[in-house]
Amino acid sequence: MRIFSSTLKLVLMGLILVPVSAMGGPIEDGKQAFEARNYDDARQSFAKAFGDGEAEGGYFLARMFELGLGVEVDDLAAVRLYRQTAQSGYAQSLNRLALMHFRGELGVAQDFVQARDYFSLAAKAGDKNAQFNLGKLYFEGKGTDKNLDQALALYRQAAAQDHILALNTLGALYKKGAKSPADKEKARQYFQRSAEFGNAVGLFESGLFQLEQGDDVANRIAAHRLFNLAAARGHPRALEALRELTAVMMSDDLRQAQEEARAFVALSVSEGK
Repeated sequence: MRIFSSTLKLVLMGLILVPVSAMGGPIEDGKQAFEARNYDDARQSFAKAFGDGEAEGGYFLARMFELGLGVEVDDLAAVRLYRQTAQSGYAQSLNRLALMHFRGELGVAQDFVQARDYFSLAAKAGDKNAQFNLGKLYFEGKGTDKNLDQALALYRQAAAQDHILALNTLGALYKKGAKSPADKEKARQYFQRSAEFGNAVGLFESGLFQLEQGDDVANRIAAHRLFNLAAARGHPRALEALRELTAVMMSDDLRQAQEEARAFVALSVSEGK
């Protein structure tokens, strides 16, 4: 059942009253309500923000209609809101429209050229997801000619904003194509940064790099900690590596490695949609 003509129209016309806290604006109120799963309050706050001209409010409304959170799923309403907010240059909406064209979803025909154009606009606006996605198009030659230099430049832009996939992609590319110690060091640094956010791939690859530095006790302890954390996060090769390392380590060293793993606190990273 389509609800664009009823619920969404009422929301966008401002016919639903929205209480605004004294300390925060509608967007912040909406996010807090959303995190608490108070979807009615979230929808009203986002609608208030969108009605006041804040594109971010329209973007979050679109997400709610797309995912059916607090409302019935309505692809038409979601796409219309994405397009409206994209017209104002809102980067996350541009990236979402690009993904629709790339995948061919929500009633939008697959079109790699359109995807490239929307990704380009969002990437120029600084959206790290769009920077990575556009880099992938250049890397694979979809919607554009292959351009590895352009792909790497975009991956680096995204990685500079701690985009996890970009960090891991660059780490893998530098590791695979390493022609010098400097290339291997770049790979290690990218994986290490990913590991700091608790990513399984970054943790596992950092463990491998740790062992490459030597087979002494300190390196074994550090590698065990990394493999342990990677295994806990579901890396497919980490558990075997952890077992092999456990079998050759002294009990005191294992105790220290496990204590260090227990004390690990991942950095938080904000990912766009």
